[in-house]
Amino acid sequence: MTGFDAIIRNGRVVDGTGGPARTADVGVAAGRIVAVDDLSAAPTAAVEIDAAGKVVAPGFIDIHTHSDLTHFTDPRAESQIRQGVTTEAVGQCGTSLGPCVPEHRDALFAATGMRPRGSWLAYGELLEAMDDAAIATNVVGMVGHRALRTAVMGPEAPRPAETHEVEAMCGLLADSLDDGAFGFTTGLEYHPGKSAEFDELAALCRVTAAADAIYATHSRNRDTRYFVGFGEALDVARASGVRLQISHINPKYGRPADALANTLQMIEWTRAEGVDVAMDMMPTNWNHTNAVSMFPSWAFALSNDELLALVRSPSGRRRLRHNPLPMWRLVAEERWDRVRLLACSANRELVGRTIADLTEARRADDGWETLFELLSDEGVRLKGLMLTSDAFAEEDNRLALEHPLCAVESDTMAVATDGPLGGRVMSVLGYNWVPRFLGHYVRDEGVLTVEDGIRRLTGLPAERLGLRDRGTLAEGSAADVVVLDLDGMRDTSTFENPTVYAEGIEHVFVNGAHVFADGDRTGAHGGRVLRPTG
Repeated sequence: MTGFDAIIRNGRVVDGTGGPARTADVGVAAGRIVAVDDLSAAPTAAVEIDAAGKVVAPGFIDIHTHSDLTHFTDPRAESQIRQGVTTEAVGQCGTSLGPCVPEHRDALFAATGMRPRGSWLAYGELLEAMDDAAIATNVVGMVGHRALRTAVMGPEAPRPAETHEVEAMCGLLADSLDDGAFGFTTGLEYHPGKSAEFDELAALCRVTAAADAIYATHSRNRDTRYFVGFGEALDVARASGVRLQISHINPKYGRPADALANTLQMIEWTRAEGVDVAMDMMPTNWNHTNAVSMFPSWAFALSNDELLALVRSPSGRRRLRHNPLPMWRLVAEERWDRVRLLACSANRELVGRTIADLTEARRADDGWETLFELLSDEGVRLKGLMLTSDAFAEEDNRLALEHPLCAVESDTMAVATDGPLGGRVMSVLGYNWVPRFLGHYVRDEGVLTVEDGIRRLTGLPAERLGLRDRGTLAEGSAADVVVLDLDGMRDTSTFENPTVYAEGIEHVFVNGAHVFADGDRTGAHGGRVLRPTG
């Protein structure tokens, strides 16, 4: 019988296809799954795991993350590995770290709130740099619209692109897809995506379609004008023939009651026309973004120093309040009781408190004044101040999950409780999004079966991204494997302390490397940059 590097015995194998679970052993050798069978007669392997009573599943694939730079800063990816995540798709919401040009490279990094790193320009050079970073998870690279616009138009261009600029962006995108990117992304509620017109998006998506790559979009609006926002995404897919992935489809506060039901109906009609459309969602009622995203579009062309000057002046504050199409209706309606401080540098002791509570404690005139004061305290780091809001309706979350083409994602980044990213937060559920989904929606609420719940984290995102050898437990697949105690999975985070590692994950393998064992890291890193196989 074939020799094994690891054998996981007696587990409840949930293979990622959605098919029924079965009791079986899983054998791993040379970074591959070489058997899913009865291995009781097999010789002892170097690593032996008794998984009786536990679920054995493919490694989880987070189809929407913002870990682009954190993999360089701290390649351990602690918050993700400890949740069973073995693959992350980065470059989402239009923000990637390449391609770039020398004169605008620093501005591209500044837009992420992080200092410049490395020396890459072409997208392929970015992937090579990540290859050398000893990463813990696998990485799927996506090309962000912001990177293309910044390279061609500069960072201060809140306007529609001209024909020659669109052509230049298309050229950069084609080169990046040739270099190993899996697709193209937009963030149309953010600068500079706000300024992009239909023809620009359709042209870029035609390039994406020609490479048989995927287009993932954070649509232009998900509340009062949801029909326009999601409809534009569907029309772009019709016009270009691109495979469309609608990112975090959860409609936000302010949406009409039937917004999601209508959106799902539009998707079904579009699929009936032969257009390839699917979606993903965050398993939470709380969304998150940078506080400066509440400001009008013209403010995004300002430098940190210019924006800070406005934040600190009465006249500037009056101008910044006036936003005819706000990012969050909760802020427009000044529902500060449903908006909380999520992350900051200057007032970390205030994290988790509502803006309404802080306004009362500080005796400020209103929530806007409190927000301006918090931003002022941050100084030039003001773009890093983050808010979270009670924006998603539970009935919408359940309705989205009931659709068989809805994957589940984090919309966060890989961080840690210690090291260079110690205490960094991007989402309330950054450390616990998997337990929230599997523990709450699957185990406790029964919205999905365990088999289908695992498929939403494995086989479905693998299919959408075009990962042919991941997402299922099958002979020949890459050995990305998770052993979990479903009964022990729970969201342990709070608003005041969201940086608490998940419970319930017992073992994680990445490309055959045993990176997490019995509740702790082993020191091994098995991640690699993945590239399309054609």
